[in-house]
Amino acid sequence: MALYQNYAKELLSKFGRLNELIGHAPSIGTFHENIVSNYLKSFLPQRFSVKTGFVYNLSTKSASPQLDIIIIDENVPSAYLFKDGDFVVVSPISVVCAIEIKTNFDGESFKDISTKSDLYRKVNPYPINNFIALCFRAKSKNQETIGGWFSAIEIEDQWLNYPSETTVLDYGFFKASSKVHSSPSGMLRIMCNDDCGVDKEEALLTNFLFSILTFCEQRDGKHNENTIQSVFQGDYDKLFTLKHECYKYGSGKLDLQEQRYTDGRIKYKRSE
Repeated sequence: MALYQNYAKELLSKFGRLNELIGHAPSIGTFHENIVSNYLKSFLPQRFSVKTGFVYNLSTKSASPQLDIIIIDENVPSAYLFKDGDFVVVSPISVVCAIEIKTNFDGESFKDISTKSDLYRKVNPYPINNFIALCFRAKSKNQETIGGWFSAIEIEDQWLNYPSETTVLDYGFFKASSKVHSSPSGMLRIMCNDDCGVDKEEALLTNFLFSILTFCEQRDGKHNENTIQSVFQGDYDKLFTLKHECYKYGSGKLDLQEQRYTDGRIKYKRSE
């Protein structure tokens, strides 16, 4: 855990220096994207490359929206349909995960993230939720306001249409949960504990990096006790707390009734 916290500290220091110099520049979002992209190039194993561009489905002849960052499995021979430097058009099967970077978390960016996740899902036919987002600052931390964003959006309430995770560095993160894992399904709100002993932004950014590594491990076929998720689980439970809420498209903020482990055991059940 400590090693990855150092990675997060290094990345946060880059963001800090940038914000001190041009914190109010209109294009700072692009610079945030470049910093994350360049950092991931040195952070990830050589098998996985970091690009920007589109995902194109040859069967349906449809393309995703332009994606800020695409992690690509270079072991897929048919990955590239077009390539010019770091700008690419790739086949869905080659995508390890897609990442959206936003400076602010507000109603506009929420809608953009949600829409891109939904459209990306339509061109990626594989049953895996591998679209994530990173936002730097929450313009609103009010749960009812955020619930209103979910309620107003016109996207089908289907688990794979949600982003897998949306991390907001000065707030917490939202994680998609299927019917297997929670009632109701939707996005669960997870917050960093006040007494965790770690800087909150550092903890949240570490979790974001872990999520990317988890997608890489899944692509590599690793599902055992040596995965990053297994190693991190003890620290995760100390750092973060699940709030007993669920956010759903078209419905907004609801009470979480039940959370379950993959094997069906009850992790949380709302008292009557």
